[in-house]
Formats: sequence, C-alpha cells, structure tokens
Amino acid sequence: MYVLFVEGLKADSKKVSSHKRRELYWDAYGKMSSKCAAIDGAGHVLMTYKADGEGGGTVEIVDLTKRQRGLVGGGCEIMGRKIKPPEADATYKFWCMAWSERSAKEAWDDLMSDEPCVYVAAEGVFCATRHKRVLCKGFSSSPPKTTKDIEALIADLKPDNPLRSISFAGNNAPSLNPYNFFLAGSWVPAAVVAALPAYIGHVASTSSLELYSYFQTRKSLQLLREAEQLIAQMLVDVSKGLTPIISASSMKEAAAARKNSLMKKVYAHESKTKFIESARADEVDLHVISGNIDGTKFGEYGGIVFELFYRADLSVF
Repeated sequence: MYVLFVEGLKADSKKVSSHKRRELYWDAYGKMSSKCAAIDGAGHVLMTYKADGEGGGTVEIVDLTKRQRGLVGGGCEIMGRKIKPPEADATYKFWCMAWSERSAKEAWDDLMSDEPCVYVAAEGVFCATRHKRVLCKGFSSSPPKTTKDIEALIADLKPDNPLRSISFAGNNAPSLNPYNFFLAGSWVPAAVVAALPAYIGHVASTSSLELYSYFQTRKSLQLLREAEQLIAQMLVDVSKGLTPIISASSMKEAAAARKNSLMKKVYAHESKTKFIESARADEVDLHVISGNIDGTKFGEYGGIVFELFYRADLSVF
C-alpha cells in the first residue's frame, strides 16, 4: 500500500525544473519505495530522507507511537493536502502528507515540538500549530459576542480542561499566557475588536498558516518586551556601579557565558544563527526574537541580551 503513495510522489517530481534536484528526488523516492515494499499490512509511520550532500541520501521509517496514532487517527486535525494514490476513489480512507526541503524541517518541528496557540473561531476554541489543530470546546449556539463574555470564556480555559495537547512528543496541554490567545475570523464585532485588552489578540483570517504567523508575531513582541526589561535592569546596575548580572550587545561575552555555563537565560535575534545553534545544542534557556528590531532598545544593543546565574566579569574568560 505504501508503495502506491511513494510512486505517485515520484511521478510528481518530474515537474521539478532543476535536473540535479530532480535526480535527488528520484533517489529519495526510489529508496522510500524499496523500504515501503518491506512493510507488511497497514500502519502509521513517519518516513524521512536525509540528503548526504553528494547526490544521495538515507531513508528512515519510524513507527508512530500509540499517542501519535491517536492524534493522526482523529485526535486532532492534520492540516494540509492529504495525498492518495491516483486510482483511489472517494471511499479510500488511507492518505499521506509530504514535505520537502526547507518545509520538511518546519513540518517536523511543527508536529513534534512547536508551541501551540489558542484561538476562538466561530465554531469554538482550538489549540493549533501550522499543521495541526484540535477543537477543545465547541459552541452550542454562537461564539461570545462581548468583551465580558470573552473574558468569562478565558477564565474557563485550563490545561486539560478543556485545552488539549497536540504535540507528537510529550503530552503537555497549553496554558494561556500574554501572547498565545486570540480571536480568529470576521465573526467578532468591530466594537469588540476595538475594546480588546492587549492580552487578547484578533486576526480576521482563518487560514492555519496565517493564524500561526500572527501568533508568532505576538510571541516575538512579548519576547521583545521581556528582553528590553532585562536591558533596563542592566542599565540600573551599571548606574549603581555594580557588576551587572545582565549583559547585552557583545557576542564575545555571550559566547564566553555560554561556553562557561554561566548563561541563565538569553534573548537573541533570529539573525544570530550560529549562536542560536550553539545555545540550542547546549540546552540554554533560549528565546529567539524574529522580525524587524530597528528603532528598538533591543536592536540598539545588538540584538542579544542575557542573564547570568550570578554576577561575573566576563572579560576575564
């Protein structure tokens, strides 16, 4: 059964314009097809192809866990184009989804670990990422139409009651915070939108990609506020002649703090790619701020600020 899906994707790859990329796709789908031929019966799997940089690559098949099978089988809605073999009719129940190149890494992170947002649509309350969502609470009649009603709804949204985890790794239901809750769609009266407090956002779109992009923007703005609070604390310490427990603007000091396990928490702009990779590898408490930071205090101080576990002169490291 799996071979039918892969052969269909292989046929589609003929549309790739670059000969080199087309050869890589054919290598990937050829190896996937061989792996699939050895699978007995139906099941739920993740299949990855990792290019080796020399025109080839390796395929790995990972069986979904019981929890993951439950999510795919109806525990949550997987968003996107569901691919079926060309000869399948309307009653055919099996499907697959495929991502390639940069979108493959994005989809993997989304399924496994990306932070969910919580939004209210006309149908009810959802927990969602780009590629998956679950209806946590439906509305028997209509969604809340006043700020008071929305705030009453918020008071009832707790982890596991009714908010649900949709992560493929772990089972931690989200809690509401200053940036992850918003209203989605055109059902919200304009007067209500105008009166919403800052911790309740609103976006007119109902596209899963646009909803998650809006969530990421809200999150980045919140992280920017937190980063600038640290900078303000650093400036107070400097004015008092203290060795700061907060440091900003120097990548050399940031590297020294990370390498010597002194870094408690760090906010870094997405442009600091090498530092971000190293901090993630060291499991530092890292917060990545995206978007334009021109004209902000965070941007003025170089797009990085971090807190130490204790006061230390980093120039001696």
